[in-house]
Amino acid sequence: MKSKKQDGQTQKGLPRLADRRDCTGCSACFAACPRNAIAMKADVEGFLRPVINAAQCVRCGACSRVCPVLAPGTPSLAPTCFAARSKDLDLRLTSSSGGLFTELSRTVLTEGGLVFGVVLEKPALTAIHVAAETEEALAAMRGSKYVQSDPRHTFRQVRDALRAGRRVLYSGTPCQIAGLHRFLGKADANLLTVELICHGVPSPAVFDAFKAELAAEHGSAPTSIAARNKFYSWRRFSLVSTYADTSENREDLYTNRYIRAFLADLCLRPSCYRCRAREGRSGADITLADFWGIEKVCPALDDDRGTSAVLLHTEAGRRAWAACADGVESVPVTLEQVTAGNGAYLRPPSEPFGRKRYMAHFRDYPLAAALDLATHRTWYERLVRHGRNAARRLIASCRKRLTTTRGGVSSYLYPCRPLPFPT
Repeated sequence: MKSKKQDGQTQKGLPRLADRRDCTGCSACFAACPRNAIAMKADVEGFLRPVINAAQCVRCGACSRVCPVLAPGTPSLAPTCFAARSKDLDLRLTSSSGGLFTELSRTVLTEGGLVFGVVLEKPALTAIHVAAETEEALAAMRGSKYVQSDPRHTFRQVRDALRAGRRVLYSGTPCQIAGLHRFLGKADANLLTVELICHGVPSPAVFDAFKAELAAEHGSAPTSIAARNKFYSWRRFSLVSTYADTSENREDLYTNRYIRAFLADLCLRPSCYRCRAREGRSGADITLADFWGIEKVCPALDDDRGTSAVLLHTEAGRRAWAACADGVESVPVTLEQVTAGNGAYLRPPSEPFGRKRYMAHFRDYPLAAALDLATHRTWYERLVRHGRNAARRLIASCRKRLTTTRGGVSSYLYPCRPLPFPT
């Protein structure tokens, strides 16, 4: 009898895949399988995971070879950095931050290339990767979606386009970019990869529950959702849902139940808490992000309508940046200035206390109630938390008092005292 295994593979003898806690759902293994023996299926939390069909699998190992979790990249900690924004104010108002994704994409489209990005596919508003060949198709890719997207067959589409000699820009989360690079296996001068500094990806199942609540509250399903609308401002962004009768529902980041859960890290994929694609390890040519803290670094670029941080890692990234320079205002900055307000480039979020509780109850309770349940602590839980914090502070204080450096050697045995001068 074949033994079952939860992590890495489903049955004995099948190729090794990433551990369940570390799998990012990038779909590289799905795209690489020559026999279509891998399907991406949603788990109990709504995240897509690879499932191997043992009857179709020929044990070639292609899926294991392309998995970015099994072969993480090296960090990029010395990129060329800019604070930047598009000169087109209308473009910035419809973008998440400074409109740089569109500026980079336009140069690719003018050369007859393809741009891959995420849209909310109608009517269900499912987040998927698609290809754009026109400015009109590009518009739907603007703005953060705040839910993990499904790359579907786009990795293979990229490979086919590159083989045909076309320019390609592929945008996505760091783990998706890492998966694409592993799938392709080699560099291509026609490929430009653009990642974002990722806070983490929420569950599509939680997003579905949110859409269902909106439909119940308004009597019809939303026809569009904009997660980073700048009606109030760039910093105090809002989530706007629009309906067939043209009515709108608008809530800012402090009041919207879905955004609050996302920003509290309650509905992120398990791999996000131990992400191996941060620090530029994905191999992306360019990293884009909101430049939080721009008012301190370069007030001249801050009008609260969106400013981007741009990190250039490769020569291909620098060439693409130079090609769109005429439509952009930019100022050189340091990586430290970028990460001061965007630490997600360097470190993953910590798994919050209430995540398991939230993910266990979001289907059974209204999302607002699940959020309250996840963030509320009983008196016993609060006591344990305060006790642990007090113990950590006490240990740190004792180590500080008992540690001294003598000739480069640390001692924890004696309190600090001045050393006698030799006579």
